[in-house]
Amino acid sequence: MRRIMKKDFRFREIPYNYTSFSDREIILRYFDSEMLDILESLRAKRVTGRSAKLLFEMIGDIFIIDRNPYIFNDLLENRKKLRRLENLHAARLSIIARGSGGNPLVERMVEKTRVLQGEFFGRFAAESRFRARALRALGRETARSNVHFTAIHKVAHATDATDWRVEYPAAIAYPDSAGEVPGIVLAAWRLGLSLIPRGGGTGLTGGAVPVMRNTLVLNMEKLDRVLGIQTVTSGGAEVPVVRVEAGAVTDDVIEYCARHDYIFATDPTSAWASTIGGNIAENAGGKKCVMWGTAIDNLYSFLIVDAAGRTLEVTRRDHPHRKIEPGDLVVFDVRDAGSGSGEVLKTITLSGTDVRRKGLGKDITNKALGGLPGVQKEGGDGIIVSACFVLYRPFAFRKTICLEFFGSDLVNAARAIVDITAAFRDGGTAFLTALEHFDEKYVLAINYRNKSARTEIPKAVLLVDVEGNDRDALDKAGTHVLDLVRPYNTEGFIAESDAEGALFWKDRKNLGAIARHTNAFKLNEDVVIPLERLPEFADYIERLNIEKEIANDLRLTERIVEFLLTCKRSGKSGAPEAKLDAFAHRVTEIRDRCRGCLAGLEGGLPDKDRDGQILVSVEEDVLGAFPKSFHGYAELIREFETLAAAERTRRIIIATHMHAGDGNVHVNIPVHSNDYLMMREADETAGAVMREAVRLGGVVSGEHGIGLTKLKYIGREVLDAYAAYKRDADPGNLFNPGKLDPDFPLHMVYTPSFNLLELEAFILKAADIESLSASIAACVRCGKCKSTCNTHYPRGTMFYNPRNKILGVALITEAVLYDAQTSKSLSFRHFKKLREISDHCTMCHKCSVPCPVKIDFGNITLDIRDLMFQRRKAKFKLVTWLTLYYLRRRGYYANKFFRLALLKAGYAAQRTAHYAVKPVRALAGALAPRTTAMLKGRLPRSGDRTLRELLGIKGSGTFCVFENPDVPVKGSVVYFPGCGSERMFPEISIATIALLYHAGVRIVILPEYLCCGYPLLANGRTAAADMKSYENRVMMHRIADMLGYMEIRHVLVSCGTCFEMLEKYEIENIFNGAALMDINEYLASEGLYSSVRNGLKILYHEPCHTPLKNLGASKTFESLFGASPVMVPRCCGEGGTLALSTPEISNLLRERKAAGIVRESPGRRCTVLTTCPSCVQGLSRIDEGTRVTARALVVYAAETFLGIGWKKQFMRSVKKKGVEKILY
Repeated sequence: MRRIMKKDFRFREIPYNYTSFSDREIILRYFDSEMLDILESLRAKRVTGRSAKLLFEMIGDIFIIDRNPYIFNDLLENRKKLRRLENLHAARLSIIARGSGGNPLVERMVEKTRVLQGEFFGRFAAESRFRARALRALGRETARSNVHFTAIHKVAHATDATDWRVEYPAAIAYPDSAGEVPGIVLAAWRLGLSLIPRGGGTGLTGGAVPVMRNTLVLNMEKLDRVLGIQTVTSGGAEVPVVRVEAGAVTDDVIEYCARHDYIFATDPTSAWASTIGGNIAENAGGKKCVMWGTAIDNLYSFLIVDAAGRTLEVTRRDHPHRKIEPGDLVVFDVRDAGSGSGEVLKTITLSGTDVRRKGLGKDITNKALGGLPGVQKEGGDGIIVSACFVLYRPFAFRKTICLEFFGSDLVNAARAIVDITAAFRDGGTAFLTALEHFDEKYVLAINYRNKSARTEIPKAVLLVDVEGNDRDALDKAGTHVLDLVRPYNTEGFIAESDAEGALFWKDRKNLGAIARHTNAFKLNEDVVIPLERLPEFADYIERLNIEKEIANDLRLTERIVEFLLTCKRSGKSGAPEAKLDAFAHRVTEIRDRCRGCLAGLEGGLPDKDRDGQILVSVEEDVLGAFPKSFHGYAELIREFETLAAAERTRRIIIATHMHAGDGNVHVNIPVHSNDYLMMREADETAGAVMREAVRLGGVVSGEHGIGLTKLKYIGREVLDAYAAYKRDADPGNLFNPGKLDPDFPLHMVYTPSFNLLELEAFILKAADIESLSASIAACVRCGKCKSTCNTHYPRGTMFYNPRNKILGVALITEAVLYDAQTSKSLSFRHFKKLREISDHCTMCHKCSVPCPVKIDFGNITLDIRDLMFQRRKAKFKLVTWLTLYYLRRRGYYANKFFRLALLKAGYAAQRTAHYAVKPVRALAGALAPRTTAMLKGRLPRSGDRTLRELLGIKGSGTFCVFENPDVPVKGSVVYFPGCGSERMFPEISIATIALLYHAGVRIVILPEYLCCGYPLLANGRTAAADMKSYENRVMMHRIADMLGYMEIRHVLVSCGTCFEMLEKYEIENIFNGAALMDINEYLASEGLYSSVRNGLKILYHEPCHTPLKNLGASKTFESLFGASPVMVPRCCGEGGTLALSTPEISNLLRERKAAGIVRESPGRRCTVLTTCPSCVQGLSRIDEGTRVTARALVVYAAETFLGIGWKKQFMRSVKKKGVEKILY
């Protein structure tokens, strides 16, 4: 695709524009319509075009600097470079003025541009003053470390899941508590800043996107506590409620409530990252909405800070503990929570139809809601800081049903939705709690696996949850659902267990993959349709898709005819003219039939099309026929296929999925953001869908809100009512200005384009960032990576999740391209900005699991570090260099020296310094922050004699075989101990061999001290890691040839990173058919040891790079110790050389880990087991709050099964008769 995309100079002459904007929008961003008219007038009078080029160069500079905070900050820090640019612009303007020839239009253009230049360059001096002033003012209300102006923080808050952008925030603040919010609000007012509250950034309409330059984004993610469940009296009944802070992630709240046997009913699809405050501000719903409604239905109370800095408490009166019905009266009382008087300031009374129109399952059109603060206001009237939601008891039983619809249209699925919802409308003992739908476009995008035996792809899929407390009634309800849909060409499947039901629902969470083929951009809108009109709407969408397909066929055939005529005129193709004419005539006939079909669709979808009868097939009759007709003309065929592929990617596809139980339809239109005409067509298509929804009695706002994307589809009366409310609640327009404003200029909204970046492929390739750019292009910004990412830690003001890092990498790529095009040579200055991004990654690869497009930022980090090392932009760190130097030494005496000097003496010195600095850490941190950070956690005791030293194994050409002569041989294994298990903590490798030896397993250990290569790889030394891997593999091959008689079936490791590296060695090809396995899993799977459950609570830390790849932790522990462990989540902060290279990051990770351990084991001391040598060190550093004794699982197993004196007994036995040294 990258090779076939071209820059369209009809719309883009301004350089450095890697966005959806055409020149027109850029001109209007900085000038006015007069300037646009001037340029249009002058366009026709160009002679050389030199003045236009100079002008566009200046505007291009301003636009990219304006939208790229990395470039802006670089100029801010480099005044010499800034002056050079300012002088260059002045010189260009002078050249244009001198060449104007007295033309008044040119003179006016120069005058306007000079004003722009003055404003633009004046911003840099003002920016430095502003940052100092803002830091002082905001630093009085929250910690100064909570206020940020850096590029990575700015880009993370410049957009939401849409990737729409207007302006970058001036600053970002992260309050530590709700009590800090009123002061920040007042400080922002004094600074002249607007305020936008921000949660998880999962919005789909641009509601949290800054549209004014002087905006402070208030990120609420640090306010993430679930404060507990209590029972309140409301409406004469006892109602359970959960109290949560506004930054709590929805999934975390759902899981907390589930652990206490309650249902938290507000469950938007983005629950993995969306926050409670955002759910209220958008009035979010989800799959449970069909049963319990949206956020407003389940709200009991909430606290919101208004424009005056007051904290208001909004409480629903007499909550009925159910969904709001059309005939209900919904009453809220508003009090000043800060006054303590409890006096009601105002009461808002709404009818059920004020909340949503009768017949609609969702409706957030009524933004004013009678003056109710906060709810569905999209952050436009205050900052929500906490809330209480009503809870429900779960049903005893659940049936999950998957329905696959076949055939040629969507109508059958829509009819089934109507029938299913009607069947449960009259109550009973079985309840419809979820009904979700997705069509064939999603089926293809997410690689859905058919459950039916049919060979065709489902036209649509429905997922149904039916719940109740009566098992028999539930069984009947499940059967009834299958009976209901039988007439609709359907296959139905009822999950046999909750686990299978969860698998059914898993596909529903990957729908973001629909945008993969357009480099992750799509228009994503939602509408609500009355259920009884869903079949009509489905028919409309089907017709619209056919219309767009035929329109694309029509454009394609027209381009093919032009192509064939061009080939004929040039004669370069070599094909006979008669042959070209004949095929052109054939294509012309098909083009005319396409036009006829398109005209025929205006009256509705003909039955023959609905039944799948194809009258025109461009694929077969044109695209399939061309290679056959011109067989032998390879170059002509290549050009034809390139043309066809380019046009095919421009086809508009309308994909739908639904919260079907309430008629909430999500309409997704993937689109290439670089293609101006395609963007315009997609926007018109979305508008047509909106209008159809309204015609059918629906609304254009279901749960996504209005934001920027739907503003033009909302009635003026709705926006006027909201404006009247906002004038009263926020008279200074402090909160989220520009939103829900009918006069907002929507032409100011743009999105970046990876496709346009990729047009500069030769620069990207020269800078070695082509593959880096391609690897992040598919990100859909959904935020699923947040919950799995170790470096996303809101409490530590660390927001380096893959989503944010990808946004940063994209801007850095832009900055590199800009420097390359404006400098005399290829500059790598901006590469150092990648260091910050790559440092904040433990390379655990967990982010790829939930990612709908399977981006693995761990691999991207490895690529970045390699690039940094190759380009010599990696920061030299002596302690890291020394460690890597040590790990590459294989010899006996070199390792003995390092053991004594580094591990024994060095670790002891660090422990001494740790205790010495502890009383004055704050002062030391101010004077020497990096050194103090390295001393925060005390290192464990290390440097014991290794097995090689204990047995005197020295030769580089000697490997050893351990065999217990007193026990029959049960099998043979090769053990690769790695650096951590053999050098840092040699008891791990000794325990491994002892357990195997005692069980009668023959163990082969390789010569010398071997490193697997991962520490080198993780530090960007890819070539050195590859060489290390090569050396190890060669050695293994030679040893495997000598030991063929042993029939080695396993190669064992006791370290996760060793496992990952040895996976690349193709072990099964070295030792014929051998499997790579962790020692603990081997012991468990072979049944070599087991013990009776002793009732002790075992804490287990699973490493980022877990070696337990086969059985997993629970099964391994159950097999060995008769019980599952208590898993303590999150990274320990060691990360190999992470703690040495970036101790400040490591300390934050360890802080969170310590909090998790304290929750599980509140005592002053505890023991935590793990399966990683590096994690043994990381966990051992924890000594604040609780002191952790970290143990390797295999050492714990040796003590359990072999006794406390296991090591002495083993060494005595081995020295006597248990080891054989073999030369190779």
